Amino acid sequence: KEFPNPANFFHYSKKTRRVTRVPALQNGDSILGTELSWYDFHFHQPWDNEHKILGEDTISGNDCLVIEWRSKIYPDFYLEKSVVWLERHNFLKLHEEQFDKEGKLFKVMDWEWEQLKPSNHWVYTSWNVINLKSKGRSLIQMFDYDVDAGRKEKEFDAIRMTEEKVWMKCEHCPP
Repeated sequence: KEFPNPANFFHYSKKTRRVTRVPALQNGDSILGTELSWYDFHFHQPWDNEHKILGEDTISGNDCLVIEWRSKIYPDFYLEKSVVWLERHNFLKLHEEQFDKEGKLFKVMDWEWEQLKPSNHWVYTSWNVINLKSKGRSLIQMFDYDVDAGRKEKEFDAIRMTEEKVWMKCEHCPP
């Protein structure tokens, strides 16, 4: 099945200095060469799934609920199920294991979170994805968050996204 509203997704390439529209994709298609699927990255919505609490566990000292979900809206979905560890107090996703249609574990994802001051927004600083089938790994790290900075929606159109603004540059990037 294709995702709804594919016209809403754009990608900026620094190499070509252009914004391009991402075509309609399948659930399991890779996003921009990473081990993430479009469903992992953007389309996963809790109300699209049936949930079952499997129990409780601890990850890195955090008390978690272990929840299994199965898709209820995509009949030919590429996943049989996914098991997620949610931190009990703030419901932050800390760990996820995805199982293919044959019920075999094929993808493992881990997140690290930080609470920004003074807004107290929770943001992930690291998203580690390991694909056991392709033996690939993607590590997405976020270093500078700018929350409630007064940006206007019109600043994110296709033309302005090609401009190199000061607010687009990372200040605390690793070497």
